[in-house]
Amino acid sequence: MTIRRKIALIFTGLTALILFGSFYLIYYFSSVYIKNAFYERLMDRAFITAQKYLEQDEVSAKAYKAILVKYAQNLPEQKELLVRVDSNKYARDTLIKNFPQFFVDKLLNKEKAICKKDQTYSAGIYYEDNQGNFAIIISAPDIYGTKQLSSLIKLLALIFIFSIIFVYFLGQFYAKQVFNPVSEIIENVNKIRATNLSLRLLQRKGKDELAQLIQTFNLMLERLENSFVTQKSFISNASHELKNPLTAILGEVEVTLSKPRTTEEYLISLNKISSEADRLDILTRNLLNLAQTDFDITDLQTQSIQLDDLLWEVQQHFEKIGNKGQVKIHLANLPEVSERLSIKANANLLKIAISNVVENACKFSGTKEVLIALKITDQQIQISVKDQGVGIPEKDIKNVFQPFFRASNATAYKGFGIGLSLTEKIVKLHKGIIEIISTTSSGTEVRLSFPNN
Repeated sequence: MTIRRKIALIFTGLTALILFGSFYLIYYFSSVYIKNAFYERLMDRAFITAQKYLEQDEVSAKAYKAILVKYAQNLPEQKELLVRVDSNKYARDTLIKNFPQFFVDKLLNKEKAICKKDQTYSAGIYYEDNQGNFAIIISAPDIYGTKQLSSLIKLLALIFIFSIIFVYFLGQFYAKQVFNPVSEIIENVNKIRATNLSLRLLQRKGKDELAQLIQTFNLMLERLENSFVTQKSFISNASHELKNPLTAILGEVEVTLSKPRTTEEYLISLNKISSEADRLDILTRNLLNLAQTDFDITDLQTQSIQLDDLLWEVQQHFEKIGNKGQVKIHLANLPEVSERLSIKANANLLKIAISNVVENACKFSGTKEVLIALKITDQQIQISVKDQGVGIPEKDIKNVFQPFFRASNATAYKGFGIGLSLTEKIVKLHKGIIEIISTTSSGTEVRLSFPNN
């Protein structure tokens, strides 16, 4: 069942419920009104009957004639009963045979009384006269009232049925009008394939839910397109980078095995193979680290990390691998409370991110100093790595986070163009931001900022 039909049916059901409730109230109050009006007519007939039988000797002939005229206007199937109630026991026995107990009790207590038995309505009065005290009761079926109620219920039923049919088709029509844009969206979405992710849905005017849906879907398409392009580029570049050392290794092995060699020649060949294998190992580990950052941080093992301790570890690492005395750490103006220097993170990934930035700084600075600074504010914790290297051309800064991208002035330096891409992913994984401030020939500053929880 389509949503349009569901909406039309729900709309029709609600309308039917409202109409049924409204018509029920109309019928109920109409029946109460007709019944009360008929009881009033019976009471009037009881008074006229009393005057006709008991007031002839007390009114003028003209007045009595007027009473007779009114009396002649009988109700259909009207029955009347006059009972002298001076003797309570006789009156009660006579009345109790034909009327309910409460009705008789009210009359004998000199009150007006009404009742209904089967389809016959009765109204009685206690009438005091000089001839004695009487209970006067008029009974009749409400033929006209019953017909009126029957006609009313038929009319309401017809109105109900035709209203429901009309509302259903009206609901279908307006649901179709409302969902026409959705049908257009579905039609356009069905045209989008992996080969044409550049297509976008036509944006609607206004800020309604459909406009928001289209905007959200277009943003999703943009992210998917970027992801596909990045993935395609990544696979292409990764394949190329992996192929180079493998080709070199296989080529060297083939050349070496083509004829007998001296021990010195075998050592030279093995050193070349070892160098290419190391290169392949570094590249593979970087690719694995890059793939690892595609997980959500909630899927990774995290712990509270003291950033100052982590920075000292990074510095000691570079001291051991040949950058002795090059990496300096500046920790001035830090808070006295050590807890403010800690963040919840994955220690291994965060160390990789910082090490990648420091490695780049060392590589492009030659032997010049690389400064690592730690800054704490109420909102964030910032790690800054500043070098005095070749810098990054302004036109290349926007692309440095793309996998395998290398700046135009970096071709003379070894590398794969993976480090900054990996670092950006790790920083974003920890809900941080990375900024690069650089000028050609004046060095580069990379800032890693994390929320201060």
